[in-house]
Amino acid sequence: MENAQEKLLKEITCFLREQNIPYMITGAWSVIFWGGPRASHDIDFVVELSKKDIKKTEKAFKILPDEFLIQTGVVEEAVTTSGFFNVLHLPTMLKMDFWLLEKNAFDKSRFLRRRKEIILDQEMFVASPEDTIIQKLRWYKEGKIEKHLVDAAFVYNIQKKNLNTEYLDKWIEKLGLLSLFKEMKEVKLENFL
Repeated sequence: MENAQEKLLKEITCFLREQNIPYMITGAWSVIFWGGPRASHDIDFVVELSKKDIKKTEKAFKILPDEFLIQTGVVEEAVTTSGFFNVLHLPTMLKMDFWLLEKNAFDKSRFLRRRKEIILDQEMFVASPEDTIIQKLRWYKEGKIEKHLVDAAFVYNIQKKNLNTEYLDKWIEKLGLLSLFKEMKEVKLENFL
């Protein structure tokens, strides 16, 4: 039986597809898909929106049922600042973060490489395993939050044989993540099972 978060993920990815909002699942759910089960308190998406999409997107989010809370003006602010906005599902208090696709080379690359996969018996776009690892290392570099390093290590170890190592190595070097990548390889995953 589906839990509340799984049901919500299916509902929102359907909504994004129906509203023609280009997206990919990232964060914990990308780690869950490529690396295995773990707890998550929210659902993260990267969405591609420009200034011309603001009104259409705000209108689209207004058609969600009343159980979803989105503040007025947050889409416009997120697009203007290349930030993010969130939507709260009131019955479960689960939060969905919608990160705007940034204009930097890595963000563009990872969005182009998103993968259409069957998740929970439904087609969804998800960040590739390589990009999940790289992004988790970027977040670890920013905040030194251990879960990001552990997440990257789980995805790396489970997907090791399937990874595009040339792509991975290129971005690890370009983004100055080599020492963190080495640190990730040393993580004793049995301590986190």
